[in-house]
Amino acid sequence: MEDGGVVVYWREGCPFCKRLDKSLGELGDKALWVNVWEDSAGSDFIKSVNDGNEIVPTVAVSRETFVAAGDDTRSKAATLIEESSK
Repeated sequence: MEDGGVVVYWREGCPFCKRLDKSLGELGDKALWVNVWEDSAGSDFIKSVNDGNEIVPTVAVSRETFVAAGDDTRSKAATLIEESSK
């Protein structure tokens, strides 16, 4: 994330995470995906930016984080990934 890349925090079985992955298609391969059930630092991070809640999918780029559960935020994630990979 320090180098301008996009990080997607997700977990197995999350329907919103599946939807984000599907909507991103191959573009999603350019993001770093962190499974918060396997990465305690990732879990701690998303709790720190979501008022103590482990909400996924949480997208982080630079100093911005947001939950990508709706059409508008999935589109925003795609745009940020595309921009960061130029």
